[in-house]
Amino acid sequence: MKDLYDFFNEIDIDLNEFAEAEVDELEKSRVKQRVREGIAATGQPGGVKKRGKSKAMVAVAAAMLMTVGLSGFGLVFPAYAREVPVIGDIFRFLDDGRTGVYDLYTEKALDINMVKADNGIEVTLNQGIYDGRTLSFTYTIKTEKDFGERPRLDDWIDVDFAQGSTGSSQLKRVSPGVYVGQSNYTFFSEEEVREAISFRWRISGMTNMEESTETGDYKTTDCKLNFSVSLNALDYTVVKIDDNQAQAQNVAISLNRLSLTPINTLLYYSEIVPNNLSHAVQMDWEIKDDLGNIYEHETNGGQGKVGDETTEMENIITFKRLDPKAKTLLITPTLKLVHSQGGGVAFDANGKETHFSYEGLPEGVDAGEWIMKTISVDLSTVN
Repeated sequence: MKDLYDFFNEIDIDLNEFAEAEVDELEKSRVKQRVREGIAATGQPGGVKKRGKSKAMVAVAAAMLMTVGLSGFGLVFPAYAREVPVIGDIFRFLDDGRTGVYDLYTEKALDINMVKADNGIEVTLNQGIYDGRTLSFTYTIKTEKDFGERPRLDDWIDVDFAQGSTGSSQLKRVSPGVYVGQSNYTFFSEEEVREAISFRWRISGMTNMEESTETGDYKTTDCKLNFSVSLNALDYTVVKIDDNQAQAQNVAISLNRLSLTPINTLLYYSEIVPNNLSHAVQMDWEIKDDLGNIYEHETNGGQGKVGDETTEMENIITFKRLDPKAKTLLITPTLKLVHSQGGGVAFDANGKETHFSYEGLPEGVDAGEWIMKTISVDLSTVN
């Protein structure tokens, strides 16, 4: 079915047609009530008027779009369909068509709709999905004051089984006092893939990154919000990769396996890097199939250990679900060596920390890009 974002943006609508649409009287009254609520809500100082939870609906197809679902956004016209999460698809809204990774997430995500509020900050945990390694969830925030275009949410997540984790999040304003966000966490443990996850998401405050004090600190509004959720993992199929190694500039890459789920594809790979290059290595990927489809990807981070001479890492990247007609996947890694400087902390097996610093590339090593060999993955057994 044609994407709703494009569908509503392409329609030239005379709003007077609304009165002529074939809708029963009960539905008309419901739509009118939602319109009144939307108008009333936008008139409230500092944000949206609080009211009960309601269901998202499309009212009068090809005439107007009403989104009153996860966060009660009110009335939205087609010209602005790209400006708010249409029928709650926050995953795709925040991705903005950039990668296509999240096209199917809402289709399989669990509706959580758990609401917590404190100190003028109301957070609704909308949807969550777990692919066996990566947890993704969306949320809506309503506030009594404006926190700027892209505020920071001061939060953390607890998972009992994880030995380590990496994560990313984004939060974006869609109207005064209303924000939508998405967080992704990839967890590492001794088990390759887990069948379920129980997590605790805790929020301690929200920070306006556009407003600072005289001392240069950003203004944070404290709150105390705690969510506890359990999710089952999606079904998945593992594809082993033969002839899986590539190398350039003493950096070795091994593609270990693919995990195919109903919504995405996970590529697990490992890398062995000389310690003097570990801070300078970046990997880029061209992923395409024998039908000509190109798959953009998201990086999920990784974990590893630092040895006497090399650093060994296990990493995961995510891209959208494979075309079911594809028989071969072609993966071409590109090594990038970049000038960088900074530092960090390393921990040994006993938890002892060692601070380290680095500056630029080692003597005799130039920055640049090296395209490694293309690795072919046979999909004929799964498609």
